[in-house]
Amino acid sequence: MRKKEGPAVILPLDGSDISTTAYGAAAALADLLGTSLHVVHVTEAKIGEEHLLERLKLSPAEGKGVTLRQLQGSVVESLLQYALSVDAHLIVMSGHGETYNQRHLAGSTALAIMQHATIPILVIRSGMERHPEPGWRPAKMLVPLDGSPETTNAMHQVFHLAKELHADVDVLHIAVLGKEPPKGRGAYSSPRYLDYPHYDWPAWSEEFIRRFYMPHREEVKLRLFHREGDPVTVTLDFAQEEGADLIALSWHGHMQRKLASTVKGILRRTELPVLLIRTE
Repeated sequence: MRKKEGPAVILPLDGSDISTTAYGAAAALADLLGTSLHVVHVTEAKIGEEHLLERLKLSPAEGKGVTLRQLQGSVVESLLQYALSVDAHLIVMSGHGETYNQRHLAGSTALAIMQHATIPILVIRSGMERHPEPGWRPAKMLVPLDGSPETTNAMHQVFHLAKELHADVDVLHIAVLGKEPPKGRGAYSSPRYLDYPHYDWPAWSEEFIRRFYMPHREEVKLRLFHREGDPVTVTLDFAQEEGADLIALSWHGHMQRKLASTVKGILRRTELPVLLIRTE
């Protein structure tokens, strides 16, 4: 397949074995999107091209056909500026690098990239039993949401990416018992009385389809589900039951205490790649 000049898929590598666990997913998505894969390494001193692949723990076969870039300066700032300069479609990266500590949710650099990037990021949890390989094909995307503006605002991006990847989308609405429904502009919570599914749930589903799915209905297959309980546990159990290939999450880009609890919980426990979509 002839590769397009852009938008690119970015894979940051720091020379550690753990960072290369994201290579398979990055190569697979670049292939599915028909675009180029840019392997980016931020270093204080440039390395000769003949030694760069070895430094990044990539084989000659893995380096074939990719664009290698060495940058200097702040890792996060340099990487994100480069991603914008090449009109990057998304960043694919491991949650950890050379300072890997399994007790931590992610490395400090990875966390900083997650919190400052404005384009989608696919995170590969370092402790996953099996990491995606270049032949990976994400046929089903799981999107958990609670009806809050930050979750629903990401739906059009989800459908657009699903179209490009030829993937189906499962939307899982999760209601937390005892928690007030989300409010604010763009909020879209579940029906109040879900014990009457013959009335409330079909109405909610029809409204969701009208507001978010109609422009994409010819290209993406959608299924809607509702569950109650802890969002992290419900999401991970549902993903296993329904055979999801990746989990797409929308968030504000903040990891502070009590914020992004669902994002942090899923990133800590998932066996699937996690797509983070930044919303305001």
